[in-house]
Amino acid sequence: MHKQHIQEILQAAQSSPRHRFGQHFMLDDNMLETIAAAAHLTHDDLVLEVGPGVGNLTAVLARQAGYVLAVDIDGPLLQAAASYWHTLANIRWLHADALAGKHCLNPQIIATLDELRRTHNLSRIKLVSNLPYNAASPLIAELLIAMWLQSRHPGSGPLQLDCLAFTVQWEVAKRMAAGPGCRDYGALGILIQLLARVEILRPIDRHCFWPAPKVKSALVRIIPQPSQFTTIPDVVPLQRLLAALFAHRRQTLANAIRHGLHPENFPHLITSLHAAGINPNSRPAELTPSDFIRISELLPA
Repeated sequence: MHKQHIQEILQAAQSSPRHRFGQHFMLDDNMLETIAAAAHLTHDDLVLEVGPGVGNLTAVLARQAGYVLAVDIDGPLLQAAASYWHTLANIRWLHADALAGKHCLNPQIIATLDELRRTHNLSRIKLVSNLPYNAASPLIAELLIAMWLQSRHPGSGPLQLDCLAFTVQWEVAKRMAAGPGCRDYGALGILIQLLARVEILRPIDRHCFWPAPKVKSALVRIIPQPSQFTTIPDVVPLQRLLAALFAHRRQTLANAIRHGLHPENFPHLITSLHAAGINPNSRPAELTPSDFIRISELLPA
């Protein structure tokens, strides 16, 4: 999509790229096709796109999938994009914030996905997005957590994603995929890796976007692994545990637990760590993702 067409849509919205919404619009048509191809779309797929912006990726998705739910917090731009792409009938344009809070998906999106899946008899749901930079990490985490929560009640909800293919900042992509001992290894990557398989498919040059961001991006694909969900007793306290420990990542595990969680019976907990084969003098970044599940099981509810 040429810069001129993007500017036409922005002009119709009486708008310009908004930094507070993390808006960087994809200019490279080949890259748009590459993003869509990463999700292996078919006409049986319902696509959730968060942050469609001017709708250039939305149009590619609509031609390959059964239906697209395009969700954007920027109402005027969403309306202008819907008008520009009005000939594509298999798109629902929804003005909404994907996150209803820091740790909560917008229930309107979940309800709309359920409606579209049933109405159009679609068998799979996939996220495919050029994600707004400021929403990427919490959105991906909350989507996977919502899937874990629904796995406790089979058939209770529509949010069973087969694939998530999206662009994010390169540094965020590295955090999602990093393993133990790496500088980028932390709470976000551990949570994702416990629930899914994550791949960095390729870097994306910053000049593929307008306006060009200050950093390069990456195309990431995440495949949820429901068979792994049962290994996690409760994902919500696990998420809190990870956040608390990696807030003190330079300290030993024992001190990170003491300062981040303030457990009542600290000496007993240290004894339990030893018994579980976890060294309290190791650093949080030295532990494997499965180690954190064992630690969460030792903590009081």
